[in-house]
Amino acid sequence: MRNAVWISFGIALVLVNVIAEFGEYLTGIHVHMLLRIALILGVTMGAFVLSGAITLVNKMDEEVPLSGRVKDTLSADKKEPERP
Repeated sequence: MRNAVWISFGIALVLVNVIAEFGEYLTGIHVHMLLRIALILGVTMGAFVLSGAITLVNKMDEEVPLSGRVKDTLSADKKEPERP
């Protein structure tokens, strides 16, 4: 997940600046650096949320059901009480 966030940060950093410079060259409209930084951080946070969601969905496949020894599903497996 950490790699996906760093990769999306790098791609966003490059693409936002290239698009802003190219747009300024064609239209003459300057995009302020604070707006560029906000766009870069927005894309990075979006990638962080989506990669976290994908990680959680993939972890669901690894879950194992509880054994039949529990009386409720809210606690860990309990050992049967020792009988004298």
